[in-house]
Amino acid sequence: MANKNLFRLAGWCALVAVLLLVAVFVTLSVAPTSPAGMILAIVGVLVLTPVFYALYVTHRAESAGLSLAGFVLWIPAAAVDLYSLANPANTFLYNLDCILFSLPFLIFGFLAYRSARMPNGLAVMGLLSGIFYLLTGVAGFIGSATLGMVASLGSFVFMVIWLVWLWRIFVSGKLATA
Repeated sequence: MANKNLFRLAGWCALVAVLLLVAVFVTLSVAPTSPAGMILAIVGVLVLTPVFYALYVTHRAESAGLSLAGFVLWIPAAAVDLYSLANPANTFLYNLDCILFSLPFLIFGFLAYRSARMPNGLAVMGLLSGIFYLLTGVAGFIGSATLGMVASLGSFVFMVIWLVWLWRIFVSGKLATA
């Protein structure tokens, strides 16, 4: 697949992921036990895979090992997230999920910060998403429900901003020509 097509696909996947995230947030707020929220969340996780692959392709010239680690870590993070969604009562699994989920965001946020092709604001949003996911997991492990809820909301907001920004960058075609 040509990079131009890959970036365009990843951009649209980022936008779909935003729409799915908002739909999951609304669905779980209105009907927390509804299977629709879980189905939307599962589709959302699967839709993020091309986004992380495009980030790997984007950053591999600058740091092949670190960008590969970011993409490879996405796979177990997504798997644990899907398993956690299927077992909502398992708090250990959810906390582990949040910690694993933070790693690709932290890696790609760091790589975006070092990259001349990515805006620093995008890097900050990726790093903040990762930090807040990490805080959510740690807060869950230490038993701080309030900190966990605040950090979870923060990770949601920063991830939505990050994905919208990625959508604009990927669809613009600037990365394919760089």
